[in-house]
Amino acid sequence: MRNLESLFNEVFDMVGTETRVLEKASNSTALNEKFETLPSGPQREYILQSQIRPIFGKDGINSTPIGTHPDFLHLENGSSRTVNQYVCTLFVDIKGSTRLSLLYPLDLVYKFKNAVIKTCVEVIRSLDGCVHRIMGDAVMAFFGGNATEKEDAIADAINCATTLRAVLEGSIKPWMVRNGIEAKDFGFRVGCDFGDDREVLWGNFGYSNVGEVSATGLPVDMASKLQGLASKNQTMLGQGILNFINWPENYSKIKENTRSGEARQLPIVTPNLTNKNGNPINYQMRLLRYETYIECSALPRSLKASLGDTRVINNTAISYKCYTVTDGNEVEYLPSSRFLEKNVSLIFKVIVNTRINGLYFPLTAIFTKMNNGEDVPMEEREKEYPPVEKVLKKPIPNKFTKSPSQFAKATLNEATLYRGLHTMKCEIVDRNRNILFRDWIGVMIK
Repeated sequence: MRNLESLFNEVFDMVGTETRVLEKASNSTALNEKFETLPSGPQREYILQSQIRPIFGKDGINSTPIGTHPDFLHLENGSSRTVNQYVCTLFVDIKGSTRLSLLYPLDLVYKFKNAVIKTCVEVIRSLDGCVHRIMGDAVMAFFGGNATEKEDAIADAINCATTLRAVLEGSIKPWMVRNGIEAKDFGFRVGCDFGDDREVLWGNFGYSNVGEVSATGLPVDMASKLQGLASKNQTMLGQGILNFINWPENYSKIKENTRSGEARQLPIVTPNLTNKNGNPINYQMRLLRYETYIECSALPRSLKASLGDTRVINNTAISYKCYTVTDGNEVEYLPSSRFLEKNVSLIFKVIVNTRINGLYFPLTAIFTKMNNGEDVPMEEREKEYPPVEKVLKKPIPNKFTKSPSQFAKATLNEATLYRGLHTMKCEIVDRNRNILFRDWIGVMIK
């Protein structure tokens, strides 16, 4: 996989270069195991999109301009109409960049900030987000629309936040250090929340020539507050997301502050707002548990395995994928990329290249399921099911074939049942029980 720092360096070098030619987005799948080189020729825009979008099963590029969400263009030019429609709102703020103006020449500060902002914009658009506004060091974006399922809009927003952290942490900090820019105080914070149709109102604010079409509602406003309450390099999820998709506790945590040596939990947005009756609303918030969620995401296994505290073990000889099955036809399901309907047949499939040296057969594939969410019976919720073991033997040639098959396979049949995010872990051990491989596939269910 191409080093993320070099990827960011190319983006940085392109800032302010107006003469480079925009090339058609290619089929390159950067950030996955098949990625070897960037698309031929530099691109001023869409370069990250052409690399990230295929990872999440998205075709083409997202060329939506900044400003009005495409669903509400008819509300522009001073229209007095309003529309109720759900939205998932994301705020990202670059922490520590303001002080750079006191330490470095402004042309360097501009190039640095603009490269970071462009990276945020392209990662947002890579996950079908609409960039609504750039405010200094912050970017506001909307996910969802009348052609997108509500659950999928949330999945896109969470995957955007996860991918953004992977790119920013793996690219910007090394670049800063290499160029003599102090990196210890640099960071970012993301806030994300969901509002349903009855909770969000779209309309034109201001006048026809001095105004904008935007959304209003408590979940929209909360996204900004959640960003301010997020920890450094973390994403804060709001109550709207947590409740709507039954987000599991395994993939979130309560923020803690330590004052005078004493840890204090912050489970709700502070200051605590009150309703019209003066009662506190106790709006819940949770930090996205990045290190755990990324394990079951669609991001490449090679990237996940490179993280410091990861439990993922990559092995280029082993492929592990999930497929939906309809009328005997198998279609790959990219982990945690979108929500499936209930009662969909699934097949988890492991394939091992038997011609790779160092594999001591027979191997054993160990599948371990975990169901999460309020729909799951309490005694089974967020607990690993008993593992299912499948033996993979090295194929032996018979009288009809002179050479054995190149691959050994194991499969496990399942089906979607409970709403929320669920996982299937697969571990491969050799005949001596040495672990060769470990990965999770997240399955999102409506």
